[in-house]
Amino acid sequence: MLHSAKGWRSLVLCLSLALALPAVAATTAEVRAAIGPVRDSLMTMLKNPDKRGPDQQALVKTSADKVSNLIRDVNVTPDKKAKLDEMKRIWTEFNRVRETQVVPLIVAGNTAEAEKLVTGEQKERLMAVIKLCDELK
Repeated sequence: MLHSAKGWRSLVLCLSLALALPAVAATTAEVRAAIGPVRDSLMTMLKNPDKRGPDQQALVKTSADKVSNLIRDVNVTPDKKAKLDEMKRIWTEFNRVRETQVVPLIVAGNTAEAEKLVTGEQKERLMAVIKLCDELK
């Protein structure tokens, strides 16, 4: 219990500081590092018929969600905002295609069509996000 005025002042000061501190921003290096597990989990699902169940699908989604959250939390200076917006747009499209085309194709056993997407336009999107991460350092 806080019985003294000094104790209350200390508590108020601590709470004020905690509320005043900004949320920790993500870095583009963290985004870049998190992209590898997205690709790895998707390729595992594509190449291994025994890894296409709910657990692997959840891993693919969880790893992609991590990147989405990191990108959301990246802060840049105003002069780099256009590049960050471009990264967000490309990542959103990557996720849309992954969720609506790639994963359903893999689950349905149409791995040739899924692989075409994964090694084609989806790879290009990932490489563009990685390039933007490097440019936004």
